[in-house]
Parts: sequence; C-alpha cells; structure tokens
Amino acid sequence: MDFEFLVGEKEEKLSFEEKDGTYLVKLGDTEFQAEVFPVAPNVFWITSSEKSFVVYAAKNEGKYYVFVEGQQYCIEKPSAQVRRKTSGGAVKAEEVVGAPMPGVIVKVPVSEGDVVKADEVLVVVESMKMENDIRAHGEARIKAVHVKAGDSVNFGSPLVELEPVSE
Repeated sequence: MDFEFLVGEKEEKLSFEEKDGTYLVKLGDTEFQAEVFPVAPNVFWITSSEKSFVVYAAKNEGKYYVFVEGQQYCIEKPSAQVRRKTSGGAVKAEEVVGAPMPGVIVKVPVSEGDVVKADEVLVVVESMKMENDIRAHGEARIKAVHVKAGDSVNFGSPLVELEPVSE
C-alpha cells in the first residue's frame, strides 16, 4: 500500500508490503522490516530492529486517525493523503486537541494561559494500561483546559484548546 502525507510543507511517501511474515516499510529514503502484532481492536504493537511502539487507529466520520508516539495523523483517503500536524512551528489558528483514544486522564500539566512549545506534554491519557503523552505540535497558548485527572474520555473528546501566541 502506498500513502502520501504532509510533514509541515514537505510531502512524504510511505509504502509497506507484507514479506515473509513481516512488513517491508519505506518512508522517504528510509527502509526497514517491522513486525506488527494486534494487541486489541485498533491497537497494534510494532517492532523493528531499532525500536518498538504502540499504534492506535480509529475511524470517525469517514476519516482514519492514527496515534503514534505522541503524534496524531489524519488519513482522509487511505491510498491518497495523510496529514500530519506541523511539528516545531507555531499554531496559526485556534485549535481543539481531541483525545486520540478512549481512556482516563492521568495528568494535565498545563493550565489556561500557559504558553507551550512544540512537543511539550499537554495531557497524559491512560489507555489499555499504557500512559500516552498528548503533545503540542507547535508553540501555542492554552486557551482552555476541558479535562482533569481522573476524567474518562472517548475518542475525539476535547482535551485542551490552543490559540496562537500573540507577539
């Protein structure tokens, strides 16, 4: 299967094919073998010779969402385009960060009015006995926090609202 997606302004290509019980994955110029183990419905453990990680996948309103290593990807057409939120830039418009999976809020280390940098943890969600850091994809100000530790959330539940940082 072949996909094209955006990382910031740069278009990337991803392809994978099953080969000898594993998957041959090509991302840009990088190629590696990976094993995929279903853990639960829509949850996968992926391991290669260099690293292992959990991937959550869900479908909502005709779009596919993939959550891996603190980043959320939205696949609008499985064989066409995947959009990844820009990492390292700044939030350019107001944005609601939704829960990428159902779970329980473990920690909310930000408050309304805080300014966060790219990759800073906004919320920690426990799902299937694993803690998952939900991170900012760019510099932003916290406009509102909709959850607190102990709250249960569903896929897509609003966690925090971000707004651009005024100069």
